[in-house]
Amino acid sequence: MLLNSCIPVRSIFLGNPDDKDITRFKSAVIHSGNECFEFKKEMNSSVKNLKIDDWTRDIPFFMPLDTFTTTHKIRSLLIIQNDTLKYEYYSKKINEQELHSSYSIAKSFTSALIGIAIEEGFVKSEQDPVIKYIPELTNVAHADKLTIEHLLNHTSGIKYNLATDATIYYGRNSLKALKQIKFQFLSGMKQHYLNINVELLGLILKRATGISPSKYLEDKIWKPIQMCSDGVWSVDEKNQMEKSFCCIGATAMDYAKFGRLYLNEGVWNGKRIISQSWYNKSISRDTSNGSSFNYNYCWHIGLKKYGDFMAIGLYKQHIYINPEKNLLIILFNDKEKPLKAERVNWWFIFRQIADQL
Repeated sequence: MLLNSCIPVRSIFLGNPDDKDITRFKSAVIHSGNECFEFKKEMNSSVKNLKIDDWTRDIPFFMPLDTFTTTHKIRSLLIIQNDTLKYEYYSKKINEQELHSSYSIAKSFTSALIGIAIEEGFVKSEQDPVIKYIPELTNVAHADKLTIEHLLNHTSGIKYNLATDATIYYGRNSLKALKQIKFQFLSGMKQHYLNINVELLGLILKRATGISPSKYLEDKIWKPIQMCSDGVWSVDEKNQMEKSFCCIGATAMDYAKFGRLYLNEGVWNGKRIISQSWYNKSISRDTSNGSSFNYNYCWHIGLKKYGDFMAIGLYKQHIYINPEKNLLIILFNDKEKPLKAERVNWWFIFRQIADQL
């Protein structure tokens, strides 16, 4: 039955995504350049003793940050303020050279690449129809109304399909997913977070620029912001097509540099990498055309009081950006017990940290 279904067989055997998938699947290498940016280091005992309450108990129970890190499945936690690394934690099995799975943090990278492709003229506008780049969808009902912006905001109207998710994550030919696409709503009516939305963005990037998303990332972001280590981006086996909705692997410190790029509104050490216009669109609140108050262009928008925003991935991976405090918090986790994972709100924890710095 499995062999005759649309679900890749190895999805049954491999089960939930985990940190081993970086090496399980084929990947494209994102090469670092000759320059390596390093944050200043100023470890301060007062940061280790910041008071944290994760609300996994029924009463407020505050503990020092250094104690708190051992109570969750944290792989790495970095706190960087004013370009200075003030706190660094790695679990016993992890070191600073470890590549961490981005999961859906990759969506924010893909969004940035779309903005660069528009700035460079490879893509005319985020209002471009998707069928301009993916004509395979031409005969799918309602696909003619689908734009790049709908994909960025997850307002495509595409119907969720478990087989589609399995195909683009576990499958050997991600383009098979194009035949599975159907629409539940008209585009621009309702927000529904789907991996296929961003996988289509990756395909648009590849066809518009003529190079792979991983190479485009290497040329336009990875090397320009002086990543110190090579990264990886998982690809399918048949097309060598990046899993654009997930599956970048990088060190925690290199993820922090992507956060620093957005902390500085798309500018890296005086050089503009992402246009001011794209940055502004990415972190603005826009509830038009089915979008929501707290998610825009593949970024999670925080509280007005803090002006913060985040890139977030499965199992609570975070790049937290707080411009008012000139603060970055980078968090990577392993899968945690469901009840504990459900109760902890990392956004609150990041703001507890921000309030004390």
